[in-house]
Amino acid sequence: MKIKSGDTLSQIAKSKGLTLKALLAANPSIKNANQIRVGQEITIPPKAISGDAASDNPYAGMTRSEMKALSDDTASNRKRLKAGKQANEFMGLEGKKRKFDKARARAATRNAQLRATKEKHNKF
Repeated sequence: MKIKSGDTLSQIAKSKGLTLKALLAANPSIKNANQIRVGQEITIPPKAISGDAASDNPYAGMTRSEMKALSDDTASNRKRLKAGKQANEFMGLEGKKRKFDKARARAATRNAQLRATKEKHNKF
Protein backbone atom coordinates (compact mmCIF):
# COMPACT_ATOMS: atom_id res chain seq x y z
CA MET A 1 0.00 0.00 0.00
CA LYS A 2 1.21 3.50 -0.80
CA ILE A 3 1.08 6.23 1.86
CA LYS A 4 -1.09 9.21 0.89
CA SER A 5 -1.03 12.72 2.29
CA GLY A 6 -2.67 12.77 5.73
CA ASP A 7 -2.25 9.03 6.37
CA THR A 8 -0.99 7.83 9.72
CA LEU A 9 0.04 4.29 10.61
CA SER A 10 -2.53 4.15 13.39
CA GLN A 11 -5.33 5.16 10.98
CA ILE A 12 -4.19 2.58 8.45
CA ALA A 13 -3.95 -0.10 11.14
CA LYS A 14 -7.46 0.71 12.40
CA SER A 15 -8.97 0.73 8.91
CA LYS A 16 -7.40 -2.66 8.14
CA GLY A 17 -8.38 -4.13 11.52
CA LEU A 18 -4.76 -4.46 12.64
CA THR A 19 -2.76 -3.27 15.58
CA LEU A 20 -0.06 -0.69 15.14
CA LYS A 21 2.39 -3.21 16.59
CA ALA A 22 1.49 -5.77 13.89
CA LEU A 23 1.78 -3.15 11.15
CA LEU A 24 5.21 -2.07 12.42
CA ALA A 25 6.30 -5.73 12.68
CA ALA A 26 5.37 -6.24 9.01
CA ASN A 27 7.40 -3.16 8.06
CA PRO A 28 10.78 -3.41 9.82
CA SER A 29 12.19 -0.54 7.73
CA ILE A 30 9.90 1.86 9.63
CA LYS A 31 11.86 2.79 12.75
CA ASN A 32 9.54 5.60 13.86
CA ALA A 33 5.76 5.36 13.38
CA ASN A 34 5.57 9.17 13.21
CA GLN A 35 7.98 9.52 10.33
CA ILE A 36 6.38 8.04 7.24
CA ARG A 37 6.47 9.80 3.89
CA VAL A 38 3.90 10.35 1.17
CA GLY A 39 4.46 7.75 -1.54
CA GLN A 40 6.23 5.34 0.82
CA GLU A 41 5.25 1.69 0.28
CA ILE A 42 4.18 -0.30 3.32
CA THR A 43 3.26 -3.95 3.70
CA ILE A 44 -0.17 -4.81 5.10
CA PRO A 45 0.06 -8.21 6.81
CA PRO A 46 -2.79 -10.64 6.19
CA LYS A 47 -4.98 -10.98 9.29
CA ALA A 48 -4.61 -14.78 9.31
CA ILE A 49 -0.82 -14.52 9.59
CA SER A 50 -0.82 -11.68 12.09
CA GLY A 51 -2.96 -13.70 14.55
CA ASP A 52 -3.48 -11.26 17.43
CA ALA A 53 -3.34 -8.37 14.99
CA ALA A 54 -7.09 -8.31 14.30
CA SER A 55 -8.36 -5.46 16.47
CA ASP A 56 -10.57 -2.39 16.54
CA ASN A 57 -7.93 -0.74 18.71
CA PRO A 58 -4.74 -0.02 16.77
CA TYR A 59 -2.82 0.45 20.04
CA ALA A 60 -3.70 -3.00 21.44
CA GLY A 61 -0.62 -4.87 22.62
CA MET A 62 1.43 -1.72 23.17
CA THR A 63 2.78 -0.91 26.60
CA ARG A 64 2.12 2.42 28.26
CA SER A 65 5.74 3.43 27.75
CA GLU A 66 5.53 2.64 24.01
CA MET A 67 2.36 4.72 23.69
CA LYS A 68 3.94 7.55 25.73
CA ALA A 69 7.02 7.55 23.49
CA LEU A 70 4.77 7.67 20.41
CA SER A 71 2.77 10.54 21.92
CA ASP A 72 5.89 12.49 22.95
CA ASP A 73 7.38 12.05 19.49
CA THR A 74 4.16 13.28 17.89
CA ALA A 75 4.11 16.35 20.16
CA SER A 76 7.75 17.18 19.42
CA ASN A 77 7.14 16.79 15.66
CA ARG A 78 4.17 19.16 15.88
CA LYS A 79 6.29 21.75 17.74
CA ARG A 80 9.11 21.36 15.21
CA LEU A 81 6.73 21.74 12.27
CA LYS A 82 5.03 24.75 13.85
CA ALA A 83 8.40 26.40 14.52
CA GLY A 84 9.45 25.69 10.94
CA LYS A 85 6.23 27.19 9.62
CA GLN A 86 6.72 30.32 11.74
CA ALA A 87 10.31 30.60 10.51
CA ASN A 88 9.15 30.23 6.90
CA GLU A 89 6.52 32.91 7.42
CA PHE A 90 9.17 35.21 8.89
CA MET A 91 11.53 34.45 6.01
CA GLY A 92 8.69 35.20 3.62
CA LEU A 93 8.40 38.69 5.07
CA GLU A 94 12.16 39.06 5.08
CA GLY A 95 12.28 37.93 1.45
CA LYS A 96 9.71 40.56 0.47
CA LYS A 97 11.67 43.24 2.33
CA ARG A 98 14.89 42.15 0.63
CA LYS A 99 13.17 42.22 -2.77
CA PHE A 100 11.86 45.74 -2.08
CA ASP A 101 15.31 46.92 -0.92
CA LYS A 102 16.93 45.59 -4.11
CA ALA A 103 14.34 47.33 -6.28
CA ARG A 104 14.90 50.59 -4.38
CA ALA A 105 18.68 50.26 -4.83
CA ARG A 106 18.26 49.66 -8.58
CA ALA A 107 16.03 52.74 -8.85
CA ALA A 108 18.55 54.87 -6.95
CA THR A 109 21.37 53.66 -9.21
CA ARG A 110 19.32 54.40 -12.31
CA ASN A 111 18.43 57.87 -11.04
CA ALA A 112 22.11 58.61 -10.32
CA GLN A 113 23.01 57.51 -13.86
CA LEU A 114 20.30 59.74 -15.35
CA ARG A 115 21.49 62.74 -13.28
CA ALA A 116 25.08 62.15 -14.41
CA THR A 117 23.99 61.98 -18.05
CA LYS A 118 21.88 65.15 -17.69
CA GLU A 119 24.77 67.06 -16.06
CA LYS A 120 27.13 65.88 -18.79
CA HIS A 121 24.81 67.24 -21.50
CA ASN A 122 24.24 70.53 -19.68
CA LYS A 123 27.99 71.29 -19.55
CA PHE A 124 28.24 71.70 -23.31
